[in-house]
Amino acid sequence: MKNTQADKYGAAEKCRAVLAVWTERKKCTALCREMGVSDSLFGHWQDRALLGMLEALEPRGTREAEQGPALPEQIRRLLDRKVRARELQSLGRSANWRGRLPKSRAPAPTPPSAAVP
Repeated sequence: MKNTQADKYGAAEKCRAVLAVWTERKKCTALCREMGVSDSLFGHWQDRALLGMLEALEPRGTREAEQGPALPEQIRRLLDRKVRARELQSLGRSANWRGRLPKSRAPAPTPPSAAVP
């Protein structure tokens, strides 16, 4: 018997919910309230949907499209975040890693050269 939030809905219902928010037919908070799921659970659905799209649409060859389809700003940000996370993961770093440059140090002062007569 399904009794947890995660098991309450099948893949098709989750897809419809994510697409309803992405196409701006429904607000995320209203949809979550209707479905009785938390915002964080819905966020997981969105993340998994984006990862699934990335994997399914990954170019088979080395050529990648220069410019993707026009996407709403929210979807573009989510997609960019997932792409960066995958790239970092392939480098062996976690998605929360923030690349920080080491503090630059001023070059050590050179000793004054002895005055040559």
